[in-house]
Amino acid sequence: IFNSQEALLNWSHVQGRKCGIVVVIKRSDGVGKIITRRARVTLGCERGGHYIKKPNVDLDDEQPMNSEVDVSIDHRKKKKKRSKSTGTKKCGYPFQLKGLNIGPGDEWKVGVVCGVHNHHSAEYLEGHSYAGRLSKEENNLLMDMSKSLVRPKDILYTIKRRDGKNVTTMKTIYNARHKSRVVEKASRSEMQLLLCRLSDHKYINWHRTDDTNCVSDLFWAHPDSVNLLHAFPHVLVMDCTYKTNRFRYPLLQIVGVTSTKLTFSAAFAYISSEKEDNYMWALNRLKSIMNTNCLPSVIVTDREMALMNAIRNMFPSVRHLLCRWHINRCVMKACKGILKKGEKWEQFIVLWNMLVLAKTEVDYERNLLEMDRIFEGKYSKALDYVKVNWLKEYKDRFVAVWTDTCMHFGNTTSNRAESAHSQLKRQLGTSQCNFETSWAKIHAMLVLQHTEIKASFEKSQSFVQHEFNKVSLLKDLIGYVSIVALEEILCESKRIQYVGADPIACGCVIRRSHGLPCAHEMAELSRVFRPIPLHCVHPHWRKLDMFPTAQINDNLDSPEDAKIDVFVNWFKSNDSDTKRHIGMKLQEIMDPKSSTLREFLA
Repeated sequence: IFNSQEALLNWSHVQGRKCGIVVVIKRSDGVGKIITRRARVTLGCERGGHYIKKPNVDLDDEQPMNSEVDVSIDHRKKKKKRSKSTGTKKCGYPFQLKGLNIGPGDEWKVGVVCGVHNHHSAEYLEGHSYAGRLSKEENNLLMDMSKSLVRPKDILYTIKRRDGKNVTTMKTIYNARHKSRVVEKASRSEMQLLLCRLSDHKYINWHRTDDTNCVSDLFWAHPDSVNLLHAFPHVLVMDCTYKTNRFRYPLLQIVGVTSTKLTFSAAFAYISSEKEDNYMWALNRLKSIMNTNCLPSVIVTDREMALMNAIRNMFPSVRHLLCRWHINRCVMKACKGILKKGEKWEQFIVLWNMLVLAKTEVDYERNLLEMDRIFEGKYSKALDYVKVNWLKEYKDRFVAVWTDTCMHFGNTTSNRAESAHSQLKRQLGTSQCNFETSWAKIHAMLVLQHTEIKASFEKSQSFVQHEFNKVSLLKDLIGYVSIVALEEILCESKRIQYVGADPIACGCVIRRSHGLPCAHEMAELSRVFRPIPLHCVHPHWRKLDMFPTAQINDNLDSPEDAKIDVFVNWFKSNDSDTKRHIGMKLQEIMDPKSSTLREFLA
């Protein structure tokens, strides 16, 4: 006697497993209209019964009604798929049990209808689909781990580690993930699903389409990334990466740097091609999410001419630096074949690095003359390359004597973007993602990125390094300035004994490029036994949160309200057809499920 039908089924499955067979429900009858009829269930082996061949429709037997049908049939014949190798597990196994509800409650008994066996018991149950079904708890675990981007084989191993008797196979894991994906998609297209997810997570997103309503450019930014962009707008690094999606769209990744020197991804833009128009569109979207009084002061890129032109048009007042690391690679690649390996090559590299890192224009001119003297004549091609391609037009964008005149906070290369690309590709795991799956993986990466940034802010406010307490100059800065900035100041303070209070000897490079007190300033403060005042540190290093800087016009009416009034008046002035078209567009914005937007057909 069993207390419930579930207990009866569990007992049957356990006993069947012990005997090497898989017990399944063959038939289940509930309580009938007649009171005397009780609920019952018939159990049997999964190999019971006989295979019944399903009738196949033969195209040759069809009688077409007209010529158009003939064409369609011929077309279908040409595309007829190759027949699969099929089979059956059924062998007429007669074993059968019957369970019957016997009590006024939910009490059940079971009886043997036929105990005859006609096949050998299974030694392993791993190949039996019914025995490998996931329980409700295992299925929930699978869904949670899938959302956490855990690989299927690791999910299967975790399930088996929890239950040593589990006989699930990889096929079951893949089927369960696919089923969950279909349920989640709910008959929506990939773009509808993406737009819904962007809306649910409060992303700022823009897109534009081609003549066939396929996505040509796509821009999105996480709401916390937008807050970070408002809090730390001073320096942005931009670069494209490739092989991130099945459509072969370049991905423009825009990153910034926090006061704790951590990189954050400000925005992502899939662009159909690396043309100036595409970059202009992406940068215009970026500018629209930034406040007018917190635009970047420095942007770092490589020498991508289309991107450089777009930056000049969209951010005309921004100081645009070129990646020093990329330039060095180009110079080495072009000049190595001319100079060959040896003493001349090593001498060239040393002089080139001295030229790029020159602290004064006098040093720059002296190093350039030295290169002319040593490499003129036989190696003049190498000199002409660096002069014509780099120094003549771009020296103020990568040579230290000019780049150190702007507040770049130590960012003179696009290495932050390159590092972000590497992390992104590890997260994606494949180059065949669509836009929706790419977003899901990028979103998971951003959540962890923002968590790390918040932790770094708290560490700067609560953690005090012992070496800082030994320096009286830092007394008023500890807990109010990032640890990274304190380390920079501590390193600069060691120059006091060499330069003293002489500003010419000091050079004040760290003041101009980092916004931190330089050696001669600290020497003057040390003379009067005063610590460094907080206002001597650039606000960038004092910002230890993700909240946007307070705006002057916060208490005034929002300009968006005025735009809405203008829109309402314009909407009323249109005819009914135009209003209907505008209404459809607004419906797509409010309800992404109604969007007709399509992915690019790769």
